[in-house]
Amino acid sequence: MYNKKVSMKNIAQELGVSVALVSYVLNGKFINRINIHTADRIRTLAIKYNYTPNQIAQSLKTNKTYTLGLIVADISNIFSSELAQYIEMEAHNQGYNVIFASAYEDAMRFKSIVEVFVAKQLDGLILAVPAEADVYLDIVERSGIPYVIMDREFTSIDPHKFINIDNYAASAEVVTHLFESGFKRPAAITLQSSLKHLNDRNLGFVESVNKRYNSEFFLYEIPEKRLIDSIEQIIMHAIEQDKVDVLYFLTNRIAMAGLAVLSKHNIEVPDQVGVVCFDQADAYTVFKTPLTYVKQPIAEMSKEAVTQILNPNYVKNKNKFSTQLVIQKSTLLNYSY
Repeated sequence: MYNKKVSMKNIAQELGVSVALVSYVLNGKFINRINIHTADRIRTLAIKYNYTPNQIAQSLKTNKTYTLGLIVADISNIFSSELAQYIEMEAHNQGYNVIFASAYEDAMRFKSIVEVFVAKQLDGLILAVPAEADVYLDIVERSGIPYVIMDREFTSIDPHKFINIDNYAASAEVVTHLFESGFKRPAAITLQSSLKHLNDRNLGFVESVNKRYNSEFFLYEIPEKRLIDSIEQIIMHAIEQDKVDVLYFLTNRIAMAGLAVLSKHNIEVPDQVGVVCFDQADAYTVFKTPLTYVKQPIAEMSKEAVTQILNPNYVKNKNKFSTQLVIQKSTLLNYSY
């Protein structure tokens, strides 16, 4: 055992390999080109001697912190937590750490976090920008730190910065499926918002229903702060008064609240009303009927975000990612319990 803090040089000397090779292994670089047994010996010795990198020295030498900053919209949201997981995994594969923060959809909180991240001179920022917070992106622009915007779009920002799904097409696919499944009076429940991605999702539903249906349809908008208080009244009015036969929940937060209402009132799905949810959630599995949902390619989007930040010359393969409609029994009218 060494009496002082062990270095990469100590590990390299003991194993008879180069310092560069030790560095590659401990920083997760060129792993596919390094002998697996040699890499295991290096990691084993590093653990034995409780090796920890000198982050300050690394930063001074390379002018990098090997750290990315991630601001999610709301860490309590299923999408945000899953996004954070995949971004951390991809960053780790590239030899980087990630610092997380949640803006909780608050513009001023977002500004404060951005200022902290910029002051730390992080190597890149991945941002879910709240409504009306795009004005604070000039802080990032002036810093010169590479950044991308996840799940959001703003007309004032270079479109190449966006990593998002095609929200319009996702809703259009839902409507096509509902029409072909035989539903007659579709309804969507959404949030009152100025965010473009959510409005695109709404528009995809409205315009697609207008093309497919000759009958009446419904779009219910709820202020996010009143979601829990309002969702029961809206759903029961939709089913009992408007005679809606299928509900499309346009966010996973709406879906979780809506499913609780359906369970409370013992509403049979899809016999009394069909259901489509946006996003995948483990909690959906406790619902009586397997639920049809829109699946976002979060892993692929996360990889794209990290790759774009760490490779300045990277050319994007696509402007928007496609979603997958996972069809299950909640929208199959011939299903019987």
